Formats: sequence, C-alpha cells, structure tokens
Amino acid sequence: MLQFDERFFEEETRDGFLISSMMKRAWAVEMEVLSQVCALCRKYGIRYYAVYGSLLGAIRHKGYIPWDDDIDIALRREDYTRLLTLLAKELPEGYFVNSYYTCETHRQPWASVVNTRYILQDAEKIRRFWGCPYVCGIDIFPMDYVAVNGEEDDAQMNLYAMVFGVAQSFEEYEASGELYEYLPQIEKFCGVSLSDDGTLHRQLLLLADQIAGLYREQESDELTLITSRLNRGDRNFKFPKKWFDQSAEVPFEQMTISVPTEYDQALRVFYGDSYMTPARYDSGHTYPFYRRQQQFLDDNHITLPL
Repeated sequence: MLQFDERFFEEETRDGFLISSMMKRAWAVEMEVLSQVCALCRKYGIRYYAVYGSLLGAIRHKGYIPWDDDIDIALRREDYTRLLTLLAKELPEGYFVNSYYTCETHRQPWASVVNTRYILQDAEKIRRFWGCPYVCGIDIFPMDYVAVNGEEDDAQMNLYAMVFGVAQSFEEYEASGELYEYLPQIEKFCGVSLSDDGTLHRQLLLLADQIAGLYREQESDELTLITSRLNRGDRNFKFPKKWFDQSAEVPFEQMTISVPTEYDQALRVFYGDSYMTPARYDSGHTYPFYRRQQQFLDDNHITLPL
C-alpha cells in the first residue's frame, strides 16, 4: 500500500479552498485504488492517461485540483476492454469493478474501480484505509476512434445519441409508452433485434457502447471521449491519436500519474488556452462525493468506529 505521512491528512487551504482532513483521507484511498490499477497496467504493458480534472490537476497543481474529489483516467478502447477483464480477475480482495461488462446494474458509460462495495464498518478495515470509511475509487473511460469520413462520423454520433439517449431516459420512456415507439427505429437503424425479456435497458446500454467502439485504430486518425463529445455538442472535441502514442509519469500528490506527452495540446482541447489559471468549475457531481454516504449513515443512526 502507499505510504502517507500523518501531516498529509491535516486540514489545508490551497488556492483559497479549504480541504478537510476527511477529504484528504478519501484522496489517499483513491490514490491507493489508482496504484492497484497502475500495477496491472505495468504488468501487462497497458498504457493509461490521466484525463479531465486529474490531468489538469497533475500539470497545474502536481496533484488534485483543490476543489476536486475524484481521479479520472482513460485508455484506448482496446486497452480499456482488456483492462476490465484483468481487473475483474486480479484486483485485491474487497475491491470491485463497476462496468457494463462486470456488473448488470451498472448504468454509466465508463467503468469505475472501488476499494469496497459497501461503507466500511469494521474498525480494522477503516484504519487500513487511513480512517476513511467511504466507498472510494477512480473512474476509467474508454477513448474511442473517430471516423475519418465526416458523413460516417455524423452517422455514428447520431446513432449513439439515439440509443444512449433512450437508455439514459429508459424509465421515463417506458412509463410514457414512448419506449416502444423508439425501439423499432433503433432496431432498423442499427440492424439488431432487441428482446423484451426484462433486460431491454441493459441491451440498450451495451448497444450504445458497441456503437461508441465501432471504429478501430487503423480506420482512424483521432480519438475522443464520446459521451463528453455528445454532451458538449461539439464534434471538434477530439484529439489526434498521435498525441497519445507516448506517456510520461508526473508528480501527483504522494505518487505519480501517467499523462500524454502532448498534455499541453490535450488540455487546451479540454479546458481552453487559459487552463493554467485556476478557476472554480462545476465538477458535475456533489462535492464531496461521500456526502450521500454520510447522509445514509446519519439517516440510519449508524455510528462508525473511527
């Protein structure tokens, strides 16, 4: 396991933002999870890259952005698929992989690895994870290839938007009856047959993922993170694949993290030319991430042996 000086866990203000001791402990657990994933990547010759706020934090802060609370990495689709298989087999006991391919209830279009499936209530296990009882982990994103032909690119994105959109709003469409209007269109445009056997939602999620990974390296010059490309409404959210041909290890808090050697150009795509100027932004989820877990403990009057 990683080693941390007790001073690391002290409350601290960085760039005018107060980081609590518990947030530091959650950071430590996330870094431990990352270290386990990195070990497998090294063992099997798989290249990964920090992305989103983790890439920005590594370059600008040499660690976490002060107001960030997660770690994001990405791999090319073929490596992503391979890594998920390896993680399911070789992670330490107690760790868990969430993905479409390892967990039938998973709904996010990316995978995650966590140190435990449930909030820790055993004193020894809590101590093992530096006094943090919460489920902590990292997100792992697939980087997909972009079609060279613009019409094919548009067709893929439109198909993905249709299938993923229906999957994301599955319950609402099912309740309104619209679901059964969309399904024949999806079957027609995608050339598939969907079974109304109680697994329709999962079938749609898997189909969307297959559409995202439609192209192979030899068919493309560019990579993208397809859900961000869709959510941004920006077809130019893509990267020359050569930017990710090589990686470098850079400092990240108490460890190092892998970044693309062309990180400057990549960060300009992610955040614009002024990315080195610190600015608060909406991370897209509740900060801190463990607030809901603590609320569950409070609502159920559970006191942990911290």
